[in-house]
Amino acid sequence: MANILDLLQQEITYVTDNNDFSGALECYNLVKGWLEKTNLAKANPAEYDQCNNYLIKLKFLCLNYFDDIDEYKEMLEKYFVLATEIPMFDLWDKLAPRLISISDLDARDKFKAGLREALERSGSFLVSRQKYNDAEIPYKVSEWIKDFIVNLGLDKFDKVKKAEYLANSRFIKLLKDEDNDKVKALLDIYEKLKISSRTPGGYENSVLMNIDGQDVVFNQGNVEVIAGTSSLKRMKIADEDADIDLINDATNPSLRELEETLKNFSPVSLEYKTISQEISRLKKKETKKIN
Repeated sequence: MANILDLLQQEITYVTDNNDFSGALECYNLVKGWLEKTNLAKANPAEYDQCNNYLIKLKFLCLNYFDDIDEYKEMLEKYFVLATEIPMFDLWDKLAPRLISISDLDARDKFKAGLREALERSGSFLVSRQKYNDAEIPYKVSEWIKDFIVNLGLDKFDKVKKAEYLANSRFIKLLKDEDNDKVKALLDIYEKLKISSRTPGGYENSVLMNIDGQDVVFNQGNVEVIAGTSSLKRMKIADEDADIDLINDATNPSLRELEETLKNFSPVSLEYKTISQEISRLKKKETKKIN
């Protein structure tokens, strides 16, 4: 059994080092099938739990291959802590593609609310009681989220208050570095799920726009200025809470211009992807107006 666990750890390391997420899906299906056929759960519950934890980590690595919204909720409610144990893993990179696939922004916000509520219900231990000798600090995911709300409020988190919380919280000061990182990861995901996709700060799609004759890529409150093949320059949208539709109406080129511009880029380029997304959005918008 030790060899199997070692192999699973090696697979997770390989996937994260090489971004081989299709390989993670293949391994996940193989291990899942193997576990279902064995009696390991009854024969050796401890080893089964270890193996299942690796299985869940593999699922996180290939999460955007899954479509069922309820699966996403279950993963966050029951297993968020395992995601924080995967080296160099950014859970948002897996959630964002699923959110982008939901074109209706109200439906997208509803999905984000469901994920947020799943974390709020989570009874998983983010940090270990034994490690801190049962000190009076939050331990579970849900307890940390309650502490976020007490200190940062129910609405959008203020950046200054957030920085002060991370620097001065009496609870966070007690944490070891690895647990501090887990709390920061939870705060980051929870905060992103709180922001409406109808605002620039919460809009997950990358959108190509033209502002004062300059081609830019808009992404979650930031504008990346495209200057040929040179590196991208980043600047900030002034009003992060403005309605995304109003920003698009004010700055986007016409559908015909976008379709002509699309011809200038390779299908594998970032520009091609973002222009295609915007063309799709505009076409849907025009269809709604006609109907």
